[in-house]
Amino acid sequence: MDVPKEQIAILLEHGLYSSAQMLGCFLVSSPAANAETTPHLKAESLVLLGDALFRDRDYRRAIHTYKQALQYYKIIPKQSQTTSRSSLPSNRSSSPNSFNISAINENEVKFKVASCHCALSENRAALAEMEGIPGKARNLQMHLLMGKLYRNSRHIRPAIACYKECLRHCPYVLDAITALAELGATFKDIISLFPQTPMRSGKASFDHFDSSRWLQRYVEAQCCIASNDYKGGLELFSDLLQRFPNNIHLLLEIAKIEAIIGKNDEAIMNFEKARSIDPYIVTYMDEYAMLLKTKSDYLKLNKLAHDLLSIDPTKPEVFVTLSVLWERKDERGALSYADKSIRIDERHIPGYIMKGNLLLTAKRAEAAVIAFRGAQELRPDIRSYQGLVHSYLSLSKTKEALYAAREAMKAMPQSAKALKLVGDVHASNSSGREKVSVEDLFRQKSFMSQHLGWNPVT
Repeated sequence: MDVPKEQIAILLEHGLYSSAQMLGCFLVSSPAANAETTPHLKAESLVLLGDALFRDRDYRRAIHTYKQALQYYKIIPKQSQTTSRSSLPSNRSSSPNSFNISAINENEVKFKVASCHCALSENRAALAEMEGIPGKARNLQMHLLMGKLYRNSRHIRPAIACYKECLRHCPYVLDAITALAELGATFKDIISLFPQTPMRSGKASFDHFDSSRWLQRYVEAQCCIASNDYKGGLELFSDLLQRFPNNIHLLLEIAKIEAIIGKNDEAIMNFEKARSIDPYIVTYMDEYAMLLKTKSDYLKLNKLAHDLLSIDPTKPEVFVTLSVLWERKDERGALSYADKSIRIDERHIPGYIMKGNLLLTAKRAEAAVIAFRGAQELRPDIRSYQGLVHSYLSLSKTKEALYAAREAMKAMPQSAKALKLVGDVHASNSSGREKVSVEDLFRQKSFMSQHLGWNPVT
């Protein structure tokens, strides 16, 4: 062949995407890759060019190129297709980041097209591509992507099925564990999916038991957080941190929980510890930014925003941080940054929380309700309930505020902040004392008895 395909793979492996694209143009126009006489070579060349475009984030062109490859694949004689598929190794990666130079696999190319659509936030188009891949042909990457796409489309049952399939393949897909916990799966449900790996003697190795023990505690922690048992989740994550000191993922998870439950000083300390270990992390840094604002530490907040912009200005966390920074200078600008974070990632909860708070401050309570509801639909936590209650009270909708406060108490029966919300609603009503329900009084008395050791004489 005039242009060796292997050379494009080498360029891609070394990150020379521009050169790989240019060489790919020579490859697909080579007389050897004639569409009529050698459609298989044409298809393979187009896939390689598509991989170069994908790696360079030129997703539209990558989609067009991959689809051209699929068109040429369709005219390859059936016998050749069968031979090509049977020659593919079983562990071959379907990622667009892999550089396969053998005959193409239709399902892998469809996955690459779907990955491009995902990068462009075109979930519906991505899901349509993925649903064209037969269930038996899907690998671990494909199941995980489909789970995310179904979840984003609010198709909960198929999302759960895909995440479960991930864990049947590999129990260490932590994304799938977290997603299942948030979608309501119990600890036992998740653990039951883990494949058993016995030794030849029929007994599992000590290392397997040792590793599965910490993994089970991780699952338990995520299930606690998903059910708003922040105290239990915090204890489990803290135990894991004892075993895995300076684990950035655990430090960030702990700090996020501490921020939610109001342990602001501890949360700031853990966020700063994580940043000292890895100054280039972006995950949850908007949560850290919100804490800095509560402390009025604008010097650190300004530095954090500058650092995040230099690391990756495309992440939603960056725009929430900018929103926090600009709140006291320009509320309209701050709101536009919060909106931008949501446009980048429709599932980014801090973006909704920040937007709701800004709208509430601007006395746009009805719009604030929509923002807080958006956060609550993704994953209810005390902040979204607080926002809803205060928004409804601003609108003088006491009944709706009380309903939201009781929802918080039902979801978080051990939370003093949830209990306070019920009190806030009654305090806002001039005749609140008369309208406090027996149920609310019982909850308050029960909470104070269990957690504060206060047992009034009746």
